[in-house]
Amino acid sequence: MTSVDQTRKRRKIRAVLASGLVLGVGAAITLAAWSDTVWGSSQFGTTGSDFDIQGSFDNGTSWDDYLTPETAGTMTFAQQAEALVPGEPVYQLVGLQEVEGNFGADIALSKESADASGLAGLVTVAVADAGAGETAPACDASAAFGTGVTIGAASTTMLNTTVGAEGFRWVCFSAELAADATVAAGGLQSQPILWEFAATSTE
Repeated sequence: MTSVDQTRKRRKIRAVLASGLVLGVGAAITLAAWSDTVWGSSQFGTTGSDFDIQGSFDNGTSWDDYLTPETAGTMTFAQQAEALVPGEPVYQLVGLQEVEGNFGADIALSKESADASGLAGLVTVAVADAGAGETAPACDASAAFGTGVTIGAASTTMLNTTVGAEGFRWVCFSAELAADATVAAGGLQSQPILWEFAATSTE
C-alpha cells in the first residue's frame, strides 16, 4: 500500500470517528430534551385516630378509663351486694362511653376471675344489654338477662355488644344468692370478681 493510500485510510477512519462523536453528542441532547420528573410528598401520623372507651359505675355521674385490674371501678350493687339474702337479686348498672369520636367499638364483656370462697357455687351473676343513649336506663328485674354463671365458674364471656363513636352503651348486672342457701352461708365474703370490657375499634 502506498503512502497516499495509507493517508486516505487514516482520513476515512478519522471521518468515521468524527461522525460517531457527532452522533453521540446528538443522542445526549435528545435524551436531555425528553427528561421529565414528578415528585410526591406524604406525612403520616395517628392524631386523627384516637380511641378511648371510658366506664361509669355511678349511673353516669362520673367517667374514667379504669385501665387495669388494680384500678378497676367499684361495683357496689344498689341493694348492697355484701348483704345478700337468699332469692333476692341485687343490681348494678355500668356505663360505657367512647369519648374521642373517631371510631365505634365492639365490646366483649367477660368474667375474668373465679371465687373460691364458700359462696362460689351459691351466688349467680348475669348480665343484660341495657341499651344506648346518654341517659342512664333502669337496671332491675325487667332487664333481659342472659344465662347466669356462679361466681366460682371459670373465666367466661358473658356478653357481646357495641358502642358508637362518641356513643354510649349500658350494661345491667344482677347477682343472686341461691334461694336454698342455708344459714351456713351467713357471714361469708367472696373474693373480688373482676370483669373485663374489652373494646376493639370497628371503623
